[in-house]
Amino acid sequence: MRGDWLRRYPGLLVAIHAACFWPVWRWYFQRLNDGSDEPWAIAALLAALAMSWPAQGFRLEARDPLLMIAAVLTLLYAALFPFAPPLMRAIPAMAALACSWVSVAGSQHRLPAVVGLLLLSIPVISSLQFYAGYPLRVVTAAGATEMLNLFGSDIARVGTSMSVDGRTVLVDAPCSGVRMLWTGSVLCCVLAAMRDAGWRSTSLALLLVVPVVLIVNGVRAALLFLLEIRATPPPAALHSLVGVMMFVLAAGLLMWSDAVQSRLVRRSRNPRVRLSASPQT
Repeated sequence: MRGDWLRRYPGLLVAIHAACFWPVWRWYFQRLNDGSDEPWAIAALLAALAMSWPAQGFRLEARDPLLMIAAVLTLLYAALFPFAPPLMRAIPAMAALACSWVSVAGSQHRLPAVVGLLLLSIPVISSLQFYAGYPLRVVTAAGATEMLNLFGSDIARVGTSMSVDGRTVLVDAPCSGVRMLWTGSVLCCVLAAMRDAGWRSTSLALLLVVPVVLIVNGVRAALLFLLEIRATPPPAALHSLVGVMMFVLAAGLLMWSDAVQSRLVRRSRNPRVRLSASPQT
């Protein structure tokens, strides 16, 4: 009788589990509202719930190994709590919640995508800008410089600045590509959930985000550089339009890559066996 109430209301298990991480949630919403990070994390959180919401109601299977994994991750969170910063504590907390949620929702086939979305829901954009923003800006400036020089330009680069004929353009923080990397990763997780991708396929899709975003962001920087060195400054709307176009291009490439992966998976699951007719005697 002790566990009957959980079997009758399995959704309470996830609610209780989420309540165990109240320090994470307090930091989570404080960070969303203190101006250091945009509230885009909520979009990834809602996407994870939407892509794994149970169509036939919640259920509880006591022997589901995901519940054991969730318990181990919760213990890891407890071990990290006394000395780890909030961002590090949020990682095992979100992973544990993903396991318990997927188990109770009966959507184990979408576990990789849900784990990815919940981890991406952690407010990390400002931290990524701080730690990875400058290296990404250097890579973007280098890529844009090489692209333009391939077409006969004579552009010099120093750090994150590009110059030609005495005119210098800086690749600033908004052009680092951090937001595009985050958005592309969320898109890949949503697409992976839609096709019930496994760990290998989901990981491959996320790995492809990096080269796609770096190349597209380099193209964006090259186009913006050509606009900025003109005698007449470009309107702000044109600057934003180029950014939107590159976002659409990156999204299109990632969707095309996901479609190719889905086609290859279907072929591997349903191989066509061609039997050659044996000669008649």
